[in-house]
Amino acid sequence: MTSLMEVLKEQCAFGFTGKVNLLLSSNGQFYGVVYLQEGHIAGASCAQLTARKALFKMIFEDVESQAHFKFIVEPELVAASHVTMKLDYEEVKTEAQKIYQKYVSAKKLKPAMGLRLVIDPEIIVAPEEITAEEFDILTVLSEWCVVSDVYKNSKLMEFEVTNALVSLRKKRAIKVFQN
Repeated sequence: MTSLMEVLKEQCAFGFTGKVNLLLSSNGQFYGVVYLQEGHIAGASCAQLTARKALFKMIFEDVESQAHFKFIVEPELVAASHVTMKLDYEEVKTEAQKIYQKYVSAKKLKPAMGLRLVIDPEIIVAPEEITAEEFDILTVLSEWCVVSDVYKNSKLMEFEVTNALVSLRKKRAIKVFQN
């Protein structure tokens, strides 16, 4: 079967302008889209993610997926609102290889989806530095407390969520409860 990276390589080589839709092979349901402009990857959208994060999520899902995607290539003008980056294929390939290592190592640390998380208010006055990713997770946790909801509602990539949760747990900024 053809992979997303192969489709992107081919379309970039031809200087393609349009979009590549990803559909689930199992039911044909729309999964995401990659926009190309004159052979450059110009944008992407998948779930709540856009731009690079969406692009890499789709690439990693394609690599790890048992049920592969179907790709529908549609030539069309790309609206300015969809242009969020300008990367050539080699840049995407190199960056994906670097990020994939983090993605794989974070998968081993992923918490159970049913756990309930609560922010420890002491983190506000603690001397610990909070990273941008950790702050993002704390923001999500202020509204949703179940791990599965945190992954679903965060605008971070899955491995970034996992790493931020692990880091916050080490800093004792969050408490974990079984449901």
